[in-house]
Amino acid sequence: MLYVHETLDRQTGLLVTNPIGEHITITELGEKYRVGPRRVRMILHHMGVLAAEGRRYRLPRAFVERGFGIRHDNPRSGYPFDVLSPKCQALIAEAWDDTVADLEGEAAPIMRRAEAALAAFRSTRRRELTTQQAVCWLCDNHPHLLHCQIADILGVTAQLVSRFTKLRAKRINIRKAQKDQRQTDPQRHALQQ
Repeated sequence: MLYVHETLDRQTGLLVTNPIGEHITITELGEKYRVGPRRVRMILHHMGVLAAEGRRYRLPRAFVERGFGIRHDNPRSGYPFDVLSPKCQALIAEAWDDTVADLEGEAAPIMRRAEAALAAFRSTRRRELTTQQAVCWLCDNHPHLLHCQIADILGVTAQLVSRFTKLRAKRINIRKAQKDQRQTDPQRHALQQ
């Protein structure tokens, strides 16, 4: 999206618009590099462009002051978001490949440990785990793994991993709702048994 800076010319009384460049959101940057929204934020955080603020990764205010982007803290609808300036996009393009390689280098030992732990767990079982069970076990015991990493460990597609994790989340929510129901109405639950 093309951003402009509007100023009032006091001599003529007209509003003067000066274009400040084509800014893109972080998700759009991820689409440009063919990575998902979560992965692009992780890469930019590793690069130092984004900083953790609560449960989100946001563009630091010091970067905004230097002209690397704009923070939209109170949008009319939706969640707060950031856009990156052409200057920031150029810096990201220079460092992208090195940062991704560094991040993958850090992820390789984590994936090997998760794969070894899964193999050790499988050896204790009488029957072989299904793919869904293996995905759920990895999600429970190694929650920091991305879907693509779980897919690489199991040799399946990331879409299948995503489907199984959504199903897992749905079942967990159902169990929590049932547990809450029992706690809020213990007499009725006792009568049903």
